Amino acid sequence: LILLFISMRLKLPSIIDYIWYIGEKFHQQEKSPGDGAMLIAICWYGSFFLPLLTLINKLKISLITRIVLGVFLIIAPFIFCRIRYNRSNKELIELQYHNKTNWGKRLLIIWAVLIIVVIVEFTVCVKTGVWHVGN
Repeated sequence: LILLFISMRLKLPSIIDYIWYIGEKFHQQEKSPGDGAMLIAICWYGSFFLPLLTLINKLKISLITRIVLGVFLIIAPFIFCRIRYNRSNKELIELQYHNKTNWGKRLLIIWAVLIIVVIVEFTVCVKTGVWHVGN
């Protein structure tokens, strides 16, 4: 179990880097409005933001603390990208993925996986009673 966690921990930065690089390349080639940081932010909001915000709101802490933590969750992906993707890391990631093609298809796959994650997350949260739909 520990080895599985370590291997997942080592793979996670490369998955995030891959998502960032796909966003950057698609932005550069197609002159689209979003870039790598925006794609990471959208993935963050779709997969982690709402469950973490729900957890924060269920804690018995002051309203000001919940608001501050909520704002931090909103800006966290941009802070992460600002720190992670400096000039030297950008060059290393460019070297790692420079021979990839079909950016649109890869971006579509990222969006499809994100939509599946959001649907599963929503279903689990509603079925477990964490979120309530309707009255």
